[in-house]
Amino acid sequence: MAENTPSLKEKLEGSKKYLLNADLKGANLEGAELGGAVLVGADLRGANLKKIYLSLAQISKANLSGADLTEANLSGADLNKSNLGGANLQNAYIRRADLRGANFSETNLTKANLRECALYKVWMKNADCTGANLQNIKASQTQMQDTVFKGAKLEGADLSGARLERTNFEDAGLQTANLNHANLKGANLKRADLRGANLHHVVGLTREQIELALIDKKTLLPNYLKIKWTSETAFEFLNDKN
Repeated sequence: MAENTPSLKEKLEGSKKYLLNADLKGANLEGAELGGAVLVGADLRGANLKKIYLSLAQISKANLSGADLTEANLSGADLNKSNLGGANLQNAYIRRADLRGANFSETNLTKANLRECALYKVWMKNADCTGANLQNIKASQTQMQDTVFKGAKLEGADLSGARLERTNFEDAGLQTANLNHANLKGANLKRADLRGANLHHVVGLTREQIELALIDKKTLLPNYLKIKWTSETAFEFLNDKN
């Protein structure tokens, strides 16, 4: 590819947007209009992609590690197996994107919109999803250890079989979420809304965690945590086993 110059963005916008395996490492593409572009296997490491428009783009197996995607539009994009480790996706709009098998480790996703995204087997360790919208995501078998979901919206999320050890769900909305077979060892559930959530076969969940969370009679708890409801909002444990 051409050397990174002020005209690079215009050149790409005026092209047919077929950029298979393109070398755009460190490129300045802020605000570029590349909707539907083919960037499969592209090297975008450390690129300036602020406010870029990549809706419906094909970006699978691309390397976007360390790239700045602040306020980028990636809605409906195919990012299957792409590397976004350490990237900045703050306030990005990623709704209904295909993120299966992608790497989001140590990525900044604060206030990003990932609603209805496919996140099957995503690697998202040590990521920051504070205030993000992850409603109705399909994120079974994900690796999300040590990730922050403080104040995030996860209503209806499928987190079945996910690794959620030491994850911070403080003030997060997890109503009707599916956490069946997930590992919640050491997770922070302070004020997490788990009303109607499926926790039936969860691993590592303690009574102390439940006491800090918000549950209701529709919350499915694991068999080792038996409770008795004493009112519409209050309950007591029937055993001492964690």
